[in-house]
Amino acid sequence: MNKSTKGAIAAGAAAVLLLGGAGSLAYWSDSVDLPGGNIAAGELALSNPSCDEGWVYGPDNAKAGSSVSLIVPGDTIVKECTFTVAASGDNLAATLETPDTVDYTVTSSPAPTTLQLDVDATYVDQEGAPVPAQVTSADDGDTITSTLAVTFPFGDAATINANDTQNLTATLNAITVSLTQTES
Repeated sequence: MNKSTKGAIAAGAAAVLLLGGAGSLAYWSDSVDLPGGNIAAGELALSNPSCDEGWVYGPDNAKAGSSVSLIVPGDTIVKECTFTVAASGDNLAATLETPDTVDYTVTSSPAPTTLQLDVDATYVDQEGAPVPAQVTSADDGDTITSTLAVTFPFGDAATINANDTQNLTATLNAITVSLTQTES
């Protein structure tokens, strides 16, 4: 082998060694654990309600305030329930919600039938002021009174106003009031 061939082989071997070393990386590093610390979560809850014994006729009825005995199409019946709000949290916001309808199940016919009635709810605090759209931790411990109004529609819902709704015995299902957190 001549000198130039040996030199070329040596140069090629050196290049391969240099390229092979380029893939390795050498550096120093360190890490440290930062303390987590204690945190506590807030709370969002409604107490069990205290409700009027039964339903009474609504304010627009000729028998307003009287106990309901035999409801007819066009009647609105109301019930008041009181509960306490537990709302704590630095950035807590929540809304009170009630469904738009409530089911009632006819129990006096041969086969139970379920129909719906419209529901409206208003909420006032212990001073009688309307509860704001958003409940916050500032409302923690407040007593809220909910007035539920259920309407038996008149003349616009054939299923409900048909003559077969006369002389019925029915059970009005529970109405759920929800307190749901919203993004603040």
